[in-house]
Amino acid sequence: MPELLVPTDERDLEDFLLDFEEDLKALHSVQCSPSPGPFKPCEHLLDGWLIRIGVWTIAVLALSCNALVTSTVFKSPLYISSIKLLIGVIAVVNMLMGVSSAVLAGVDAFTFGSFARHGAWWENGVGCQVIGFLSIFASESSVFLLTLAALERGFSVKCSAKFETKAPFSSLKVIIFLCTLLALTMAAVPLLGGSEYGASPLCLPLPFGEPSTTGYMVALILLNSLCFLMMTIAYTKLYCNLDKGDLENIWDCSMVKHIALLLFTNCILYCPVAFLSFSSLLNLTFISPEVIKFILLVIVPLPACLNPLLYILFNPHFKEDLGSLGKQTYFWTRSKHPSLMSVNSDDVEKQSCDSTQALVTFTSSDIAYDLPPNSVPSPAYPVTERCHLSSVAFVPCL
Repeated sequence: MPELLVPTDERDLEDFLLDFEEDLKALHSVQCSPSPGPFKPCEHLLDGWLIRIGVWTIAVLALSCNALVTSTVFKSPLYISSIKLLIGVIAVVNMLMGVSSAVLAGVDAFTFGSFARHGAWWENGVGCQVIGFLSIFASESSVFLLTLAALERGFSVKCSAKFETKAPFSSLKVIIFLCTLLALTMAAVPLLGGSEYGASPLCLPLPFGEPSTTGYMVALILLNSLCFLMMTIAYTKLYCNLDKGDLENIWDCSMVKHIALLLFTNCILYCPVAFLSFSSLLNLTFISPEVIKFILLVIVPLPACLNPLLYILFNPHFKEDLGSLGKQTYFWTRSKHPSLMSVNSDDVEKQSCDSTQALVTFTSSDIAYDLPPNSVPSPAYPVTERCHLSSVAFVPCL
């Protein structure tokens, strides 16, 4: 009997050791270092369905709406004014914010429930650095370009009540380039060692922790606050200098009102971000980390989807550009199908033949075709054609 018990005990010991190693492996797979939290997630990158749904909504709306605004502004055959150019460039940079939100949402979906296995790879990878750079660049560019749009509206109204005097396109493009260059510089500071985007898997400089990161965030807040102050002063002077009925007489008053609406919306959404940064500077810890994460992931990129929505829903210029773009697409499609045009022409002839009018008299008439002033008329399509026809009697078709 003892000889039979010894191998049984050894097997039990081996089974026990195997179970213990499996338990250690399982325990090691769920341990996270440092301890899990809102900015060091263990299972999900976007903790909570409220933040997750908000990030997905912002990503979808920012990408789709800004793409629609960009296509209507730059592909429209109508004349692109200076303020329309600014609206189109703002839509482009807002689309970059939508890209960063979409990538974060995609990483959360890809690592759903097991972010601890990919967290170190994501934080130290190039993708996190690129997403952080795009977020800061898009946010700062949007603020700078919106400031430029407010100053441009004030300058236009001040120069002429009828907007007859406009800033040259060349100077405006130079200023846009300088604003973009300033935003690139501000976004590149964390990459140079001032503060790292990879300090958190959210790929954003956090308004607490290292002094360099806190100083960088406070510098951004002060610069953006100065921009909003300039916009507010410019529009306050604009409305104070205009009489009550002058704004309604301006042919481009819709753009003035639209920039004012953008200014009000972006300023309201920027207040929680400024309060968060200054509270971290003063070491006020009454704001929970979950609220801070919600502000950084939802409130900060929210203007990227609200700005194009306000333009699409409330600006009549969008309807004009969309209609002209639709007509351009329609005529381009018709030119690809000449057979349809011939069928329609046959139908028109048949309808004209069915007319009950027996005699039709044509007198001298002028036929003019409107073309751009700089275009060269083609021999097949003369610009102006003057027809002098005598009275002609037509017999109705049988």
